[in-house]
Amino acid sequence: MTEEIDNTPTGNNPEEPQANQPQSYPLQEQDVVIERQHPSKNWLLILNLVLVVGLAVLYFLFFSEKGKDRGASMEQVVAKAKNGSMSAAFINNDSILANYDLVKKLKAALQAKGDRLLAEVASKQKAFDKDAAYFQDQVQKKSISEQSAQEIYASLTENQQKINDLRAQYSDEIQKDEVDMNVVLLDSVMNFLKRYNTRYKFDYILGFNKGGNILYANDTLDITKDVIRELNKEYHEKVK
Repeated sequence: MTEEIDNTPTGNNPEEPQANQPQSYPLQEQDVVIERQHPSKNWLLILNLVLVVGLAVLYFLFFSEKGKDRGASMEQVVAKAKNGSMSAAFINNDSILANYDLVKKLKAALQAKGDRLLAEVASKQKAFDKDAAYFQDQVQKKSISEQSAQEIYASLTENQQKINDLRAQYSDEIQKDEVDMNVVLLDSVMNFLKRYNTRYKFDYILGFNKGGNILYANDTLDITKDVIRELNKEYHEKVK
């Protein structure tokens, strides 16, 4: 009789499961691990619903604000600013300088003074140029002696220096007045904001201007229009 060959793997084969030992199932075990790492289907559904609602709200807020003018009402500003742990708002410095009536008054006064001083210097320079031209004409015609020419030349040089000194003096004076004006404006705005903020209790009111340190500011935190309105109202009450 032909002997049958036993093809059953021997116990020495490392891949053969050992007797009386539970056989492992890596694939099924991996499925169990993956299932534990993910939320249940109900939580996924809830999360998706939350995301959809959030996107809808953002969509509504974006398009509802799109057609409005720059800035917002004070109620919106206060609500927006106080959503976080710190409240803040900002004003546009360039708009304040362009629309604050006190600025207009001080700038007009400074401009008038500058024009007056410039006209005075220009008048003196014109008279000097006339004298200098006459002197040169007399020298060319040899109508005056050399000694007289030297004396007149020295006098003209002294007069020209005086005019230059006066021009520099007036220029420094205008620059000083401009610095003083800026100090007055800054003091006026800062003192006003202290009184203004007693109503809204912002932690910060920032100054924004193009090319400054603040590169971006949310328009919904812009209180410039309201500040300008209140500034001018208070200014005209004081003037009266």
